[in-house]
Amino acid sequence: MTKTVRMKKIIAPHFWRTFKSKKRHQIYEGGRSSTKTSMAAIKVAKNCLENENCSAVVLRRYQNTLRKSVYKEIKRALKRLGLEENIDFRATVSPMEIKIFKNNNTIYFAGGDDYENIKGLIDENKLIKIVWFEELTGWDDSEDIDQIIATFTRGNNDWFMALYTYNPPKNKYHWVNVWADEMEKRPDVLRNHTDYRTVPVEWLGQMAIDEAKQMEKNDKKRYEWIYLGLVIGIEGLIFNPDLIEFVESDFIEKNNLKILYLDFAIDSGHQTSATSCGCYGLANDGYWYRLDTYYYSPNEKPIKKAPSELSKDIFAFKREMIKKYGAPVDNETIDSAEGALRNQYYLDFGITLRPVNKGKNKEELADFAQNFLSKKRFRVLSNGNNYIFEKEVKNYKWKEDSVEKGKPEPDKTEKNFLGGETYYNTYAKDYSYTYADHSCDDFQYWVKDNLEKLGLKY
Repeated sequence: MTKTVRMKKIIAPHFWRTFKSKKRHQIYEGGRSSTKTSMAAIKVAKNCLENENCSAVVLRRYQNTLRKSVYKEIKRALKRLGLEENIDFRATVSPMEIKIFKNNNTIYFAGGDDYENIKGLIDENKLIKIVWFEELTGWDDSEDIDQIIATFTRGNNDWFMALYTYNPPKNKYHWVNVWADEMEKRPDVLRNHTDYRTVPVEWLGQMAIDEAKQMEKNDKKRYEWIYLGLVIGIEGLIFNPDLIEFVESDFIEKNNLKILYLDFAIDSGHQTSATSCGCYGLANDGYWYRLDTYYYSPNEKPIKKAPSELSKDIFAFKREMIKKYGAPVDNETIDSAEGALRNQYYLDFGITLRPVNKGKNKEELADFAQNFLSKKRFRVLSNGNNYIFEKEVKNYKWKEDSVEKGKPEPDKTEKNFLGGETYYNTYAKDYSYTYADHSCDDFQYWVKDNLEKLGLKY
């Protein structure tokens, strides 16, 4: 059936020269929408279809991410090659595998957290000729990769391919970037870099291209990383304050704007770290606003507020925002690691705060917020309470030693206000003598918990 399908019709031009390569290690890196994942899926499917003794294993770091990603991509690839499900191949989810009827080759799917289990399912009469690692950056280091390849290369005397697809991390010290640079020196390695500009416009659609152009205009460096797949490095500041528009405190009233609904996001503290709650609103001009902030820091205070006091403070803050803007509440988010305040809030008011899924690391969490800021649709009212956000966001930095180790972590050191500066929060009715990253955290939790409505879920 593949004879009726012209490969140049289903893979982007940039891959035409390398598609037939059988080099042992093939690194396909690039930016968003470069179609490297769909190309790899077609390559796996075509080889398993055309070779008599050729099964494959497709992996992602976690098993629970397979079904909606690579499993779906392989099924799509087989259909693009002219095959029909249940006529030419059978796809099952328990176990998760796809069997091609023509030659009984099988494409297996496994997570890096369960690949040991899949070894018992593999047909010993069919060689594993291809192993595909999708989103290689999800792994912690190259050790697991080496072990998996060693497992599945056994019995191969003629050819074997390991495919690696990923978007390069922006930090040059990340293990994947270091590994790829070293691998490229080997004669059995193919390294291929692509971006969306090599893909036919009609495949991507104009909206995707417009999105890329908007980021190029607003934040060129971030555009180069996300869309061009370049390693741009990590500089000191985590956010680019120039992408945040700080406006006068009465901006909403002066411009006759209406807030359509409100969101609240909480980063709750403990003995020394602050509790910050940001109030965010969508206005009828299409912009999102940080309208106000509740901020209480227990640092350097002998008597500290208990969760029962913080709960009542935050509820009073929410009521004040609803009254001031006459808008309903859409979502209330809290740090998933915090149980005491969340439980107290439910006990006091019967309201369940949504614990945010913070992801695998701080860099990933920050990336969502940076993507949102690059849209330049976010404003902050320059009132006294929001000053802490302005102060923290302009001083939000990565720890230098953590960047060089390839695992960036924010500097969470409590820094003293200097030069006679003071910060007083009218809702906490208290002064703060230090600042760190707490309002930045509540901002990131808000973004992560609202990806779809902020236009960040692709």
